[in-house]
Amino acid sequence: MKRTTTRNHTSNTPRITVINAQRERPINALRIGRLVRCAIRQLGILMPGELAITFVNAERMRQLNKRFMRHDWATDVLSFRYDGEPTIGEILIAPHQAHAYAKEHGLSYGEELLRYVMHGLLHWAGHDDRTPKEQRLMRAREDRLLARCRETATTS
Repeated sequence: MKRTTTRNHTSNTPRITVINAQRERPINALRIGRLVRCAIRQLGILMPGELAITFVNAERMRQLNKRFMRHDWATDVLSFRYDGEPTIGEILIAPHQAHAYAKEHGLSYGEELLRYVMHGLLHWAGHDDRTPKEQRLMRAREDRLLARCRETATTS
């Protein structure tokens, strides 16, 4: 398991830790950390503590989805928000799901994975996507964050 912690944070912003706990698909932890830091700035999230972004394999994601959501299938993203330090939240992502979706829709795996990261961050920040209207709003928010942060994630 590879763990990457970002260094650029202040006492009033979360420290981002990216953990690759799977071997199914490649992960660029530094790029993802940069993207999340940019998105946190864009969203105005000011709170100390650690936010862990963890990539898990399909079977682990199925287990977690069954345990916490009572759905017996692998999902793409799960987000958990906790009160207080040191850990303020976790976002769990299944790269296998991102790869399958990207392949099926003729998209880039890397871009789809970044969208999953933004999706998880927005859920963690309190946005829902249960209704068609909420789904459209969530997609628009993802698009805005990706547009604003994509360059930062590749060049910083």
